[in-house]
This record gives sequence, structure tokens and C-alpha cells, in this order.
Amino acid sequence: MKKLSLLILIAFLLNLVVGCELISKTPEGEAKTVVAKVNGEKITKGEFDKLFQSQIVQYEMMYGEGFASKPENADMIKSLKEDILTQMINEKLIIQKANELKVVPDDKTIETEVNKLYDDAVKQAGGEDKFKSTLETFKMTVDDFKKYMSNRVIIEKVYDEVVKDVTVTDDELIKYYNENMYDYTEKPNKMNVSHILVEDEATAKKVLDEINKGAKFEDVAKKYSTDPGSKDNGGNLGDIYYNDDNYDKTFMTNAIALPVGKISPIVKTQFGYHIIKVNKKEEYKLKPFEQVKDQVKEVVLENKKTDKINETFTNWEKEAKITKYTDRL
Repeated sequence: MKKLSLLILIAFLLNLVVGCELISKTPEGEAKTVVAKVNGEKITKGEFDKLFQSQIVQYEMMYGEGFASKPENADMIKSLKEDILTQMINEKLIIQKANELKVVPDDKTIETEVNKLYDDAVKQAGGEDKFKSTLETFKMTVDDFKKYMSNRVIIEKVYDEVVKDVTVTDDELIKYYNENMYDYTEKPNKMNVSHILVEDEATAKKVLDEINKGAKFEDVAKKYSTDPGSKDNGGNLGDIYYNDDNYDKTFMTNAIALPVGKISPIVKTQFGYHIIKVNKKEEYKLKPFEQVKDQVKEVVLENKKTDKINETFTNWEKEAKITKYTDRL
């Protein structure tokens, strides 16, 4: 009898568990599933799915229908889900801070600003019908859009509050001007550059020796260079602007200093060892500081504001109690 009672109890518990599972897997239950908590406030699967599905539409526009279901894209989809969840957590945290800082506008102000943003979006889309059609394409409603814009308005107020005391000095402006002078020439300075890239210094010395003995730079580049983008062109990288941040700083400094037609000594960068040749240059005068001071101030002030908001948000994040349930996404 004891064994029988135990079996009945186990069967009852199993049925209870299965029943709970069935309930939790209904669409309504799934939507209410908590995927993250921010200081006790929940983010649900339903909220997450709205953003995720909208993003998937964009991915399928770029990469083709069924992109998300292809096994080879699983890692990208996983990364996308994590990024969206992080975005939602960050937004939730900032909205919480808006309430703490008492910068949340009243409902009427928010409604006015959101309606203006909505009207601007409608105008840009070419009419309300077209805009609503676009929202439908991205699986959004007008209410979804307005809720998103409402949060944008509040987040903007938080940003303004955090950076309200940020200022810049003339010394900071002059320092930035001197360090970024190629942004302030009468016309953009540029040069046509060739290079030979090799992995080790011994090979670089061999390359330089062959060039110094009369070998053509282009022929040596085709023979030795490991840069697939320029090797077949005799090492030619094309025209490069002096303020192009896409190139290694050490490489750029040496190329800018090199006279036209001359061959550089060996230049070591994070990518390896270079021999550089500048084929042509177009250089223009530097505008006086006073002439561009307002432009410089705008850039430096914006950079300092960005640093301030990033520092502040990092501190908020450290202090917050954040829990993620990525296995539920």
C-alpha cells in the first residue's frame, strides 16, 4: 500500500509538472516569460520578440528570405538576440535613472514631442499610408513606434541632464587643433601611396636591398608583398587622405613625412614591416585656429559629452542589479 501510494503521488506530481509546461508554452505564457530583470523590473519575451522580429525583417531584406532559419546563420542570430537584449536592458536602466533624476517630462510634453516625431516620420515616408505600410513591413504598429519615440524623448532628457555641466577650455581646443590639423586645411590633403608589406624584418631588409640595387618597386611588391589588396597593383594603395583613420597611425606619419618619389626605411606597424613609397601629394595650407575655433569647439565639446555619458552609464551599470535569461530568447 505504501508503494502504491508513492506511485500515485509521483504520477500526480508528473501530471502537475506536465500541465505547467503546457501552460507556459501557450503563446500568452510564452510572451510573459521573463528574459531579463533590471533592478527588479522585468523585460518579457513578448517585448523582446517585437524588436527581434523587426530586426529579422531587415536582415532578410539584406540577405534573403529565411535567413534566420538557416543553420549556418545560427551564431549571427544568437549574437543578434544578445545585442537586442542588451539594448533593451540599457534602455530600461536609463528610463529608471530618468525617474531618479526627475527629468521625465509630463505626459502632455511627451505626447507633443512624440506627435512631432511621428509627423516628421510620416512626411519623410511620403504620407501616412506609406508610413503605416512601412511599419507593417517591419511588424510594428503605430503604438509601437510612439512608445519607442516616447522612450527616445526621455533618454534625450537624461543625456541633457548628465552633460549639462560639461565645458571646454581654450587650451583643450588648441591641443585638439594641433593634433588634428589635417582636418582644418583649406582643402583636404591627400597622397598616392604604394607599399610592400612583409611579415619579418629580415625579409624587409632583403626587399629594401633589392630596391636600393635598382629593382623596380612595383616588381618587388608583386614578388614579396603579403598585402592582398595592393600586391597585384605593384603595392599601390591609391589616394589616401591625411586624416584617414582607417590606416595605422605609424604608417600614416611616415608616409606623410616622406618626400614624393623617395623610398622609406623599414616601418614597423601592428600589421608587419613596410617599405613605403609616395607617388604624388596634394597639400594645402592650414586654416588659422581663430578661423576654425567654433568648429573645433563643437567637436571637442561633443567628444567630452560622449565621454561623460559613457562614464556615467558604466557606473550606473555597475551599481544596477541586472539578470539575463539568454536561454529563454
